[in-house]
Amino acid sequence: MSIRKSQWTNIKGDMMEYSAHTYKYEERHFHREPKSQKAQLESSHQHGIRKDVKTPMKRKLT
Repeated sequence: MSIRKSQWTNIKGDMMEYSAHTYKYEERHFHREPKSQKAQLESSHQHGIRKDVKTPMKRKLT
C-alpha cells in the first residue's frame, strides 16, 4: 500500500496543489529465483540473439 502526500500553496487566495509525493513501503519484486535462472541456462534452446549476425529468412519462417 502506498501513501500519497500533497503539498499545497496559496495562489491569489485559492489553495492549489503544487506537488505530490508517493511513499511506497513494500519492496518491489523484480528478482528472479536462482532455480529458474539455472534451469534456463541448462536448457537446450538458444538464449537471446546475436545482433551482429543475420538470421536466414528460411529459419525465420519455419
